[in-house]
Amino acid sequence: MEFETGQRLLAFLRELQAVEVAESRWELGGSGWHAVVDVEPRRWLGLAFEALDPVTGKCATYDIDTDLYDLTRDDQREFAQEIERDIIEFLDNLRKGAVLRGNAGSKFVVVFPMDGAYIRVVQGRFMGSASTHPDLTAALAGGDYVPLSRLHPRE
Repeated sequence: MEFETGQRLLAFLRELQAVEVAESRWELGGSGWHAVVDVEPRRWLGLAFEALDPVTGKCATYDIDTDLYDLTRDDQREFAQEIERDIIEFLDNLRKGAVLRGNAGSKFVVVFPMDGAYIRVVQGRFMGSASTHPDLTAALAGGDYVPLSRLHPRE
């Protein structure tokens, strides 16, 4: 039996005790970070994540979503399932404490594993950028890091 896109994500959000704040919109967070997940299986899947540097007040953001692809089309099903897997993996890394925050010079940086590599998100003055690294050592280069607080249910 094949699950409709979004169903595994919805089940995972319930397992994480995320709070449904509006139809198809869920929120969860920890000290210093916040995530909003939208699950409209026939239209849109998305994660908007924001981490805050507790010392400087700078924030870094990272988004994963299905963009404007038509999820009702069969030829987009695999793409939508990949996005769903990426969102679940990211949220699971938050739960495990595998998402790190730190500073590289004056930049606020977030590092996390994703699909066998490591993503480094650097917040610039106006925009952020993300780069992929083959291992954790490369992703952490030039900075000091600590884990983000673990996931806790929002009230």
